[in-house]
Amino acid sequence: MNTLSFAINEVERWLSTRIADVSFDEHGVAAITRDDETLVVIEIAEDGVICHLYAPVCRPPDEMYEIALITALELNRFGRPLGGCWLAWDADVSMFSLCYNLRIPDSDEQTFNNTLDHFIMSIDLAREQLNIQAQSSNTPHSLAQLA
Repeated sequence: MNTLSFAINEVERWLSTRIADVSFDEHGVAAITRDDETLVVIEIAEDGVICHLYAPVCRPPDEMYEIALITALELNRFGRPLGGCWLAWDADVSMFSLCYNLRIPDSDEQTFNNTLDHFIMSIDLAREQLNIQAQSSNTPHSLAQLA
């Protein structure tokens, strides 16, 4: 078993303790949802060392674009208050995304699940701080609108 396959199996096992029937595709990617608004993509790097967490957060409203960018930069400062996560701009969907890299060799089931819980709380914090309202015409109302 190569390093990537081992890493995928390990993270899949950790994830299966909280979500039944989750599996990674042949590229080492899986996605989980908490609700209609929250999608978390989990991707294992080709070398099998890093588990990337990624989640679309929101689109900045046109009328507050500059404020949203400044807020995102402030949230990224020293990795606080997002606890080591960071906001990035995803040009493919014109949205802020939250990212985190977890070293698989330094982790176990508890570390992974604690990290995932914190990551999901950080999504909520980022959305709150960016002051994005669900009724904004620029914000998708469900994951289906991202496609």
